[in-house]
Amino acid sequence: MMIMKRTPFVSVGVVSVLAVGVSAQPPAKPDAAKTNPDVAAYVGDQPITLGELDAKVLKTNMKLAQSLYDARRAVLDQFILERVLGPEAGAKGVKVDEFVRQRIAEKVKPLTDADLESYYNANKTRMGGRTLEQVSGQIRNQLTTQRETEAKGAMLDELKQKAGVRIVLSPPRVDVVIAANDPARGPANAKVTIVEYSDFQ
Repeated sequence: MMIMKRTPFVSVGVVSVLAVGVSAQPPAKPDAAKTNPDVAAYVGDQPITLGELDAKVLKTNMKLAQSLYDARRAVLDQFILERVLGPEAGAKGVKVDEFVRQRIAEKVKPLTDADLESYYNANKTRMGGRTLEQVSGQIRNQLTTQRETEAKGAMLDELKQKAGVRIVLSPPRVDVVIAANDPARGPANAKVTIVEYSDFQ
């Protein structure tokens, strides 16, 4: 009987403690990433944005900045192709990528045996003693890719000019500090400054 009387009392006490404990906790702050995707963290109420992080990282890592720029230019060129050629490709019932490949194929001249031989002779020292027959396949692939890249670049330049495309994306730049006593040639107010690093050891 003693146990039966204590059990309800203990159970009620535990429930009361738990209830008080839960209600005493402060409400959780919303996740910063969910409330603002451009914020990486908060210091108190002050946000640290992704833009601030990127600016700091890219300023101190030129290689990363150049890689990001190259990636953006490649994607930008793809956007331009889709915007400019999209209507024409759609009228022909093909996707833009396929339409671009068709136009490039029309511009690229087929490789001849003379082309392969000419390249082989000009780069013979890099062939490691292999004969033309041994490397002809590799040379053909390389020259084909090179010609397709050049044809695509020429086509893209032509489309940009016709469509009035203006590229305002700036490449990464580094500020070079030149001391007053550094050796130099030419006027100090020249529009272009070329900095040369040399090791005299």
